[in-house]
Amino acid sequence: MAKVTKRAVLVGCNYANHPSKLLGCIHDAMEMRNLIVNNLGFDEVTVLTDEAEPPSAAATAANIKRELSAMVSRAKAGDVLFFYFSGYGTSIPAYKDGRLYREEKAIVSGDLYSIKGIYFRSLVNRLPEGATFTIVSDSGHSGGLIDGEKVQMGHEPSGEESTKLVALISKSIDFHLIHDTEHIVSDSHPEDDGGILLSGCEPKETSYVLLDAGIAFGAFTKAVLLKVSAHPWISNKDLVKEARKFIWQKLQIYQQHPCLYCSDVNADAPFLGGSPKNQ
Repeated sequence: MAKVTKRAVLVGCNYANHPSKLLGCIHDAMEMRNLIVNNLGFDEVTVLTDEAEPPSAAATAANIKRELSAMVSRAKAGDVLFFYFSGYGTSIPAYKDGRLYREEKAIVSGDLYSIKGIYFRSLVNRLPEGATFTIVSDSGHSGGLIDGEKVQMGHEPSGEESTKLVALISKSIDFHLIHDTEHIVSDSHPEDDGGILLSGCEPKETSYVLLDAGIAFGAFTKAVLLKVSAHPWISNKDLVKEARKFIWQKLQIYQQHPCLYCSDVNADAPFLGGSPKNQ
């Protein structure tokens, strides 16, 4: 039986040179690298940040797309592909005939380009049969980032209205962005077995960075790191459930609802194929 290859592209953007800089996103990307290499058996991992040298390792839109496209192009049946993003997310109004048609979800690269959900859909559509492409996006408006993917876990009230406002930094942004001009047609999306999105929040919500004793970390990323390191065979659905509990009960952030978008089969599949070890 052919060996299953696990490949990942991890991106962290702190936007250090922008007035609305973030904290902890690059650190979270490095922590995610440690998790997937040490616990989940990833073979090839590329990390891009907006503070990296040389320029080819910088988290520009062009570099992110280059690495993602190359990863998908090399995929074979059964391969596990992973894209992690920590940084700003945004929602972009799309108009048709002068009227609001929909709001497109997007991530924001280190050079302030938007990379939209329709682009991620185009990557999923290129997958060979049997390969999977998982996105974990710890960013605002990340719900629905794979355009048209089936909702498995959407908004569920947490039963709390208060929130731990002290030391929270929002990962949503609406400053002027350079929008992607690449034309991708993808209006209809038959259910697929390849795309899996674990989003830090609902489409209209934000994901948060928490400051604790001077250390910054993404709330959703922290939850994923803790749960997967303890249970490397956890399913996608159970991971999102546990992340919600952690964010609501442990961190007391009640207005952030992590979500899951994928096929029914992948909802119960192990996150990133589970551990290659007998843990």
